Amino acid sequence: MSTEVMTSTAAYLGSEPTPLATAFASTSLNEDDSMEKKKMRGRPPKNTYKAPNRVERQELLRARILKLKDELEEAGFGALLAPPSAIAPIAPPVPDPKTGGQIAHVQEPLGTYIQRVSVQDNFAQRQPFDHLKDPIYMRLIRDFIEHAAMPEAKVAALSTSVKGGRAQSLTQPDIRYSVIDGLQRLYCYVIAILLVFRREKLVEDRCVLKESWDYFRDAVESTGDVQAATQEILKREIRYEIFFQIDLEGLLHYMVTYNTGQRRMSLDVQLEIMQRPLIDELALNANIPIWHETQTVPGKSKPKEQFSASDLIISARAFITANPQVKKQDQTEELLEEEDYLELNSKFDIGDINDVVQTLRKITTDVHKRIMTAYADNPTHKYILSNGGMFLLSFAAACGKLRSDANMGQLEAALLRLYNLIDNGGDDPLNLDEYQRTVAGIKSSRGKAVRRLVYDTFRRFFNGTTSRLEWADTYRGLTL
Repeated sequence: MSTEVMTSTAAYLGSEPTPLATAFASTSLNEDDSMEKKKMRGRPPKNTYKAPNRVERQELLRARILKLKDELEEAGFGALLAPPSAIAPIAPPVPDPKTGGQIAHVQEPLGTYIQRVSVQDNFAQRQPFDHLKDPIYMRLIRDFIEHAAMPEAKVAALSTSVKGGRAQSLTQPDIRYSVIDGLQRLYCYVIAILLVFRREKLVEDRCVLKESWDYFRDAVESTGDVQAATQEILKREIRYEIFFQIDLEGLLHYMVTYNTGQRRMSLDVQLEIMQRPLIDELALNANIPIWHETQTVPGKSKPKEQFSASDLIISARAFITANPQVKKQDQTEELLEEEDYLELNSKFDIGDINDVVQTLRKITTDVHKRIMTAYADNPTHKYILSNGGMFLLSFAAACGKLRSDANMGQLEAALLRLYNLIDNGGDDPLNLDEYQRTVAGIKSSRGKAVRRLVYDTFRRFFNGTTSRLEWADTYRGLTL
């Protein structure tokens, strides 16, 4: 089925020129006449409305979504937003031998559903798309307003008081709900409610672009009176599957498996979800400036000085294994094979965890800050660590190699030598101009070669073979 995108154009109507009834008898004009003449000759007054940019609009819309329940209650719809009671499946549950869980079907009003699977509590799963610019989601929202039936979502019921989160029954009081599949539909449902409830006021509030409102206008206005239409959409029955008697590992198994249908969950987000304990440990004990892919909005870029959570995860793996060739795809697939990947000590022992935290803290704070100071006027070099990718993880792998061959004491001594080099090494203390020229000359097996180049160059500096970072000399002796 092809996706139609409705567009509209605005017609701008000017007024007919008014003929002068009389000619001026003199060239002198009084002050009022002068002002009037200026008005006639000047440009028409500008529209006071200023369209928001993409990031601003997304953040304004997110804020409205989060406070929608309060707005609806203030407008008198509180009776349709009573706290959800225990789930009552419409059919007996069926078992899932893979996770040991149960799957049942539920049908309840939309007003209940949007509270049970709170948007706010599900922001961490995946960032929302720009639904009001994406033609597929715009059509879904419009169709839903026009009473189209929607496919069932998948929702997990987890216990908040049991380790591992396994809820034995849907009637127990300590349940929280997480969307496994259908998060983007949840956003579409909430946006549909907002459109029916607030209509063109959303354009004035800069949450919705005028052209987006024009697309929805006919569908929204066909619902009739605001009060009756809002009541109707909140009462509308929604069907979904509920997964229970599963633990957090089961939840993430479903989450990663099912989010491949419409738009694949990115590797960065998958890694961040599956290694959340490691990221929490780095944030808590290392005070690293971390950028979370799961918490951003479309169009909002990572601040250059911050480190991506997924880059830190892959760098931790490179450090532990002393391997600069680790890749996000491989790590994601390996984690999916682990039954206990949410446990931090399933991939790292206590000594590893402490060494990872200590080393990444030194790399992302001590080394990173010195590099930003030394290359303050060179943005290409200034953010070479926080730009992520091959340089960061290969540097971490070289640190890991020294730690495994010797010990953390020798690694700390080597890093102190690196600090001194950066602080006292002149305009280009890390010889990064030569690094860029060397990388530009690599024509085959580029990714593998660059990783090995960074790894070997730092290793040679750490073991005293060189007194500075000799990129070109290292590359000449490189064997892949």
